[in-house]
Amino acid sequence: MLYDVIIVGAGPAGSAAAQWLARKGYSVLLLDRSRFPRNKVCGDGLTPGATALLQELGALDALPVRERFPIRAIRFVTPKLRRLDVPFISKHEAAEFLVIPRRELDYALWQKAVQAGARFQVGTVTGVEKSTRTVRELSVRVNGKEQRVRARLILGADGASSVVARSLNKQKADPRHRFVAMRAYVSGLETIPGLVEFYWTNELKPGYFWIFPLGKGKANVGLGLPADLYAKSTLKLKDLFLEYLNGPLLQTRHKVPLRVEDARSWPIPLGGVRAFKRVDDGIMLIGDAGYWSDPLSGEGIHNALQTAKIAAEVADLALHKGRTDRAFLQAYEEKAKRELGPTIRRSLWFVWGMRHLPWLLEWYFALAGRSAWAFQKFFSNLSHDFQFDFEKTS
Repeated sequence: MLYDVIIVGAGPAGSAAAQWLARKGYSVLLLDRSRFPRNKVCGDGLTPGATALLQELGALDALPVRERFPIRAIRFVTPKLRRLDVPFISKHEAAEFLVIPRRELDYALWQKAVQAGARFQVGTVTGVEKSTRTVRELSVRVNGKEQRVRARLILGADGASSVVARSLNKQKADPRHRFVAMRAYVSGLETIPGLVEFYWTNELKPGYFWIFPLGKGKANVGLGLPADLYAKSTLKLKDLFLEYLNGPLLQTRHKVPLRVEDARSWPIPLGGVRAFKRVDDGIMLIGDAGYWSDPLSGEGIHNALQTAKIAAEVADLALHKGRTDRAFLQAYEEKAKRELGPTIRRSLWFVWGMRHLPWLLEWYFALAGRSAWAFQKFFSNLSHDFQFDFEKTS
């Protein structure tokens, strides 16, 4: 069978694109290595821009209220322990900042894609080839046997280790555009309802330690470090993670002996990478496969959903016109850069400052402690999700 679209990877980007295209009546094959529901390593935070798109997809309605944890403020702590707790207003109407475990989120999105008409198959993509001028072919291992499937368009949504991305890019992206991260689900740590916490690290800048509350004394706790600096250091990710978790900074918040579950590490591909192909004849890369995550926060779900939506719009037009060549599909990357580029560039400037002028962050926080306007002006412009509201700060 020749599909209109094959989507490799059924995470947020892949399932969202599958739903949008299946709604249009296209034949869509959604491939993933795992059956659903399945766990997925992540920080579990969903910015207002992400929840706005999830509402559009109907995924939030599929999640029980007990799986949604609303956030009202962000705690920022510098390496020298200057602290600011900052409430915010969402820049997206009727959309809030939520913490939702990825197992539940991805399952809801996957269900919506299948309900819309996408066909799902468990399989591991092992190769990408051009069958004819207008058809792409994938080699897929299903139950230990190799199969071949064909489509007019391929969307690579298979994450940081994307097979589809490797078929377009023979060299690895610059490691300065990757984080290495570890997260675990921690029980017994006192959290603050409605507050997420970011602690920038002393060891490697702009690394950070985070705490995202999940209710009932449980939290998603993690550590992210710049991959290039980490590779040159003698640090061990897990050791440093446990040092932060058990160190003096949080020790008074251990209400009972901590239980650390499902500690896992993963790479985060960050936006702003150069000399990286996201488009080719019959192929577009979306989400983490396309290196779209925010270079400062590492947040990727909003950009994954946004690039999925843009790619689906371009795919619809391309299939309608019979133009799946690279020149036509380039409209996807151009539009994604217009919509996401300004925020990515501002994040890159901030990251550069933290790497090369670390005193600037401390100075700025000291200034922000005296001038609400300074912090509000800078950080609200840095984000396309939050308008920080110092007037509500206690």
